[in-house]
Amino acid sequence: MSDRRGNVVYIKTEHIHSHPENPRKNLGDLQELAESMKKQGCLQNLTVVPVEGQPGEYYALIGNRRHEASKLAGLEELPCRIAEGLSRKEQLSIMLEENMQRNDLTIWEQAQGFQLMLDLGETEDTIAEKTGFSKKTIKHRLNIAKLDSKTLQEKERQDGYQLTLTDLYELEKIKDIKIRDKILKDSTDSRDLARRAINAQREQKQQENMKLYVAEMKKLGLKKAPKEANSEFYTDKWERMKDYSLDKEPPKTMKFEDNGESMFYLERYGTLYVIRKRKKGKKTLTPEEEAKKQNMRNKKQIKVILKEAANTRKVFIEGILSGRIDKVTDEKQVEADLFEQMMHWEAFAGHNKLIQFFVGCEVYNAPKEEIEAAKKKMQGLSVLQKLLCLVSAMVADADLVEWNYTYSTTRGEKVKAFYKVLEQYGFQFLNDEEKNVVEGTSELYRKEKKE
Repeated sequence: MSDRRGNVVYIKTEHIHSHPENPRKNLGDLQELAESMKKQGCLQNLTVVPVEGQPGEYYALIGNRRHEASKLAGLEELPCRIAEGLSRKEQLSIMLEENMQRNDLTIWEQAQGFQLMLDLGETEDTIAEKTGFSKKTIKHRLNIAKLDSKTLQEKERQDGYQLTLTDLYELEKIKDIKIRDKILKDSTDSRDLARRAINAQREQKQQENMKLYVAEMKKLGLKKAPKEANSEFYTDKWERMKDYSLDKEPPKTMKFEDNGESMFYLERYGTLYVIRKRKKGKKTLTPEEEAKKQNMRNKKQIKVILKEAANTRKVFIEGILSGRIDKVTDEKQVEADLFEQMMHWEAFAGHNKLIQFFVGCEVYNAPKEEIEAAKKKMQGLSVLQKLLCLVSAMVADADLVEWNYTYSTTRGEKVKAFYKVLEQYGFQFLNDEEKNVVEGTSELYRKEKKE
């Protein structure tokens, strides 16, 4: 079964087995190694441990890949060093330290390996010391280990998916592990995963800000709006006093005009509204006057929705700028398309317009600190990235409502052309309300009567 030659024991290949707890499950292509072993034999010793209760049988502790390649090469025996008296923890620790430094481990294997080392009593400090990885990298991998392992392995095997560490780091920013797993499972490719993760991060931030707003509203004596307020939102039954984007934290001071009516707060699609019951006027309006009044209310609401759509667009484009969303295949063509779109808008395109994209309003209305922050973000942007920001700012200025309250087809086509560019990066609308307003199918637009 075995033959000792000096300090090395030669063991029949058939009596060596893969260690059942080896963290490296995927051994890769063994053909090249097998061809080399056919010519030169096994030049490096394996480290093996006896199989408990099975005399003469051994587990490969170090050299599992060589062992498997030797079978393909037809080698009958392998040079080994037998490690005696090692505990399960010591065996696992040796395999982990040896395998964690390999650059051909899958993301899942590496993440599981670090988690196993942690389970065996190691700390992030000792893992870093033994493997040579930074604590930051180890912390990232341990977060990856929290993901559903079955789904992660399926994605790694999926053709064309190309799961990257950058994608997984985006998932880390989402606190709820169930949401992380759902995004991983539902995503169709790397770009789709990044888009979903960025949207979930935004939703997470909005929920955190909502809690801050609710606390402030309660201090001011406001209550949550009754259920009917949501269904009656587009009617004249409620007066909208103020609206706040949940992408931003509450302002330091909030004051509302008090006419004696109770005030409420209502959250809709990432915006928090302060509303109150509208007082009924004494004057009875004609049907034409009532229709015009409703059209004016609808126009205001379209403006609010387009503002929220601009925020959605901004978050997505910043994902492109930061590299969190993959580049498109033909950047030169996209760059050319964006330049043509900018020319079609026939709007002034200067530094202030670029700043406007980042601050979300006209520069003269923006706080100085936000302007300075925008200038820092602008540094180092490529021509393509600047065009994305400039055209998005131009789209944000577009009034999609005509004088007669119908959808502006001319301006709408320009806006939709820009969204076609974003779709190449994987953009999707967060809700139908934004999509319908942008595409002109919303019920808020007045329909022209057919002759």
